Parts: sequence; C-alpha cells; structure tokens
Amino acid sequence: MTTFEHPWGELTLQRWPRRRNEPLQAWDSADLYLLKTLKERHAGPVTLVVNDQQGALALAAGRHGPVVSSGDSYMASRALTHNCLLNELPEPGATLWPFDNLSQAPDQVVMRVPKSLALLEWQLQWLSEQLAGGTPVWLAGMDKHLPRQLVPLMEQYLGKGRAELGWKKARLFSATAPGERLAIAPYPTQVEGPMGPLTVHAGVFAQQQLDIGARFFLAHLPGSLTAGAKVADLGCGNGVIGLALLQAHPDSHLVFCDESWLALQSARDNVARYYPQSTSEFHLGDGLAGCDARFDLILLNPPFHEGHVVGDHVARRLFRQAKQALNAGGELRVIGNRHLGYHKLLSKLFTNVEVLGSNQKFVVWRCS
Repeated sequence: MTTFEHPWGELTLQRWPRRRNEPLQAWDSADLYLLKTLKERHAGPVTLVVNDQQGALALAAGRHGPVVSSGDSYMASRALTHNCLLNELPEPGATLWPFDNLSQAPDQVVMRVPKSLALLEWQLQWLSEQLAGGTPVWLAGMDKHLPRQLVPLMEQYLGKGRAELGWKKARLFSATAPGERLAIAPYPTQVEGPMGPLTVHAGVFAQQQLDIGARFFLAHLPGSLTAGAKVADLGCGNGVIGLALLQAHPDSHLVFCDESWLALQSARDNVARYYPQSTSEFHLGDGLAGCDARFDLILLNPPFHEGHVVGDHVARRLFRQAKQALNAGGELRVIGNRHLGYHKLLSKLFTNVEVLGSNQKFVVWRCS
C-alpha cells in the first residue's frame, strides 16, 4: 500500500490483484499530472475518467465532483472497487463499458493513454460521438509508453491535438471535443481463422492476423472428448481456440473467459456467427475467479504482461485457478513461449506435466 497525495487530499492505494511484496505502486506521475490539470483548468464539476488503472483518477477526481469511469478492463474496474473499500469511500458514479452511452454530459475528460493504439483510436472516436462540442479532453501517459502518432490521431478524431510540457517523466496532451464524429476508426478488424473470418474488436490481441502462438496451439487440441465435456477457453481473446474446439466437438459446452470486455465481445460475435445454437457462456472477470463451473478441459494461452507490466504473475494466477477448477481426471493445456519456462511453475501444481509439441518459439503442455 502507498499513500497518494493529490490536489484534494490523500488516498491509500493498493494494486489489485494483491501480490506478496508488491514492487509497484498503484499510481504514477501521469495520474497526478491529469489531476493537477483538472484542479487548475476544470470547466465544471462532472468528470469522465477513461482508462483508470487502479482507481487513483476516479477516487481523487471524486473529491472534485461527480465522476463517470469508462474502460475495457475488468481488472481495472475491480481495482477501483478494492481501493474504494480500502479508503472507506463510496464507489464514484457509474462505470461504463465499451459501447455504453453517457447518461450525462461531462464537463471535462481525463484519460490515460492506453497501451493499444487500436483501442486509443476507437476511444477517440467514441469521445467525439459522446461529448458536447467544446468539452476539454486531457490525455496523459508516461513518456516511455506514449505512441508517436498520438497528436495526429487526436487531430484526426477530435479536430485538434496539442502536446504540452513534460513533468516527472509524464506528458500531457489536450484537445476539445468537436461535438460530432469526424472520422471512423477502422475497428473491428477481421482475421482469418480455421472456420472463416473472425471479428476482432479494438485493443484485442492479434488485431491484423491470427498470431503464430494460436496457430501452433490449434494443432495441439484434443482429438477426442467425452460427449458434453465442459471446456474453458481461458484468456479467450477473439475466441479462436474455443471456436476450433466447438468445430471439432460441437456437443461440448464452452465457457469463454477474459478480463477485456472487448475481447469477450469479439468471442460473442464469433460464436454467434458460426455456432449460434451452441450453449456457450461468456465470463468477464479475473480468469476463472467468480466462475462456479468445474471443467473437464481448460485451454490457456496466458499473457506475459498486464498493461505495461511484464512478468509471469498473471500466468501463475491462472495456473492456480485452473488447478482448482478442474474436475477429477480433467486436464489443462497450456501454450507458452519457450523462454518463459512455464513447465517449472506447472510442475509445482500438477502431478503430470507432458510436452505435447514444441518448436523453436513455443511449447504446448498437457497438465493433469
């Protein structure tokens, strides 16, 4: 836990999910830069917060006036709830998921620049459609994470865009909403899957083509399954792995799981397109947490990053969840980059860890 001093007071913040000996704090200079700007230049009391990471923006801005928070990440939403409870504060305002419309017009917008350039474009288009003309929009991010195209994209979708001074390795960008849509973001995209074109919404991994890891994993799915088997596509992205399993075993019951709302929407769209009669379910959450089902098979291509944070902490958490959620005799199939050495983690959790296939870049394991 760390103390976050902001223009209206201070908060105790903790990264979520909690990790033992957490090396990272739950806020950075970009958060503080946005809040200082809000304090100095606010046009009114109501603030739209976009892409809050751990709740620092929404909770601090909530001391200024009403807040509406919008983003794609369940984990970020859960972090906000966690830090509300930690500070004994009510959760500020409404939380909007992508495709939701604003129920009230904000006086200004504070926005973290997302890691995904595609998501940034789509969100800038959304802001142009949702905001009244003249609404100030302030974006910020840490210098090392900012895309070079940021100002041109702001000009394309908002009509204006200006880079302001840097401060403590963060930078601020400003614009005003045009009050109308100026350009259409080229999302969702489509990629070619084994069953045909797949919809991929903005910010979802492998935006332009099926990634090589997924292609290798597709070659190592089970050849046979018990009728009616319960299967989880964990970290499903656009859903291609689960869809391939449905293609081979149409009587199986799939649960598609992801923490990204837009990833899960991609999977929904693709299941509806190819298997509209399936009994598939869709779980937005922290992996399998909150999903009461138990599974005969779990398929997992774990991310080795969470936002800009790189490491095996996400994989570790998903491996533990998978172990707890398997039926007796069930199995977990995992693909990972060879250099990540996931077999060491898996061997601590599962009795049997078998290599099903490997190449110079990837390894697929079967764990039971």
